[in-house]
Amino acid sequence: MTAEHETHDMYDGTDALMAAITGEELPDEARDDAAFMAEHRRARADVALLREQLGIVAGALAVDARPLEEPAPVVRAPRNWRPARRFALGTVAVAGALSGMVWLLGQVGGGASDSGSSASADQAAGSKAGSAFDSPGYLACTRLVAEGEVTDVEQLPGAAEQERVTLHVTRSYKPEKAEKQLTLVIDEGALQKALHKGDHILVAVPQHAVTPDHVLVGEDSIARERAGLTRALPESAGLPCG
Repeated sequence: MTAEHETHDMYDGTDALMAAITGEELPDEARDDAAFMAEHRRARADVALLREQLGIVAGALAVDARPLEEPAPVVRAPRNWRPARRFALGTVAVAGALSGMVWLLGQVGGGASDSGSSASADQAAGSKAGSAFDSPGYLACTRLVAEGEVTDVEQLPGAAEQERVTLHVTRSYKPEKAEKQLTLVIDEGALQKALHKGDHILVAVPQHAVTPDHVLVGEDSIARERAGLTRALPESAGLPCG
């Protein structure tokens, strides 16, 4: 996902990015501006995707969340702010939200396994990332573990670092029975190498998540993990997540 948007004309002190964030009604002149409306649609798509992913991460953290102090009331900006000030506020808001999402994702990855190793550390380990598959504690916190053949790979519009992958499942470990055809959105950061049609992969999707945090590509990499995976699965059945 990208939060970079070109700056077009402002109408009534409103730019496309700020209008997408606040949900303000656009004036008629803005609706007649094709370039402005195109930028506004892109901004709305980015903001919607960001909110969806933040909601998923927040839901995952809610189980262990401690009571927080009541936040201070939000002070709305006066309507007479200059347009340049409004544009700067919109840019800072999106950048801050993106930074928060990166931090939250790191926290979820850190609590997903008994060993306490984060998903980002596993990804940086390259070929060692598959070690999570033989961890009962990690498997207890997954909702899907399956392997199969990639039948289609498509770059998501407006999300430069995500791909929509269609997977023909040849073996489902968790649950024991899964749909034969799965569609997954995979972050490029979870991949050891680029995916192509015909690749054989093993994926694991954590509870309360929509994207896999571990992806192994190639029969050789997967074969090294099968024994540990099949041994750890029964042990994980009686373990609580977290």
